[in-house]
Amino acid sequence: MLIESPVISCGRSAAFLHEYLGTPSNLEPLLPAEHVSEFSAEGDTCSFKVTGGFAVVLKRVEGEANRTVRYASQKGTPIRFTLDVVIEPQGDEVSNVHIQCDADLNPFMKMMAEKPLQSIFQGMATAAEKAFPVA
Repeated sequence: MLIESPVISCGRSAAFLHEYLGTPSNLEPLLPAEHVSEFSAEGDTCSFKVTGGFAVVLKRVEGEANRTVRYASQKGTPIRFTLDVVIEPQGDEVSNVHIQCDADLNPFMKMMAEKPLQSIFQGMATAAEKAFPVA
């Protein structure tokens, strides 16, 4: 199942956004506080709890330089998924960004997880747009 955020514009270069969003500790201010708690990050991994009580553990894995930052769920997360932050340069200091989550969900888990995950990814896109406004 693919869940996507809206495409947003950020007033930063693709290289900057790739570096920034590829650092797990930098994800904390982008995660919507009303849906996420207990955030922690160390090295290339971060973890947090999602409203509804399930834990998420993400590890940065190989993406495409200045185009895609990829995280994969790790042991301790009840669902298997990859999270891609797709960056499309629009000029020297403007990039379009959207978030894609490809989750392996059975029908029961889909009912439970789809709405909270969609809210989180939409919140992340909105926060990135506010954090890096286009001048």
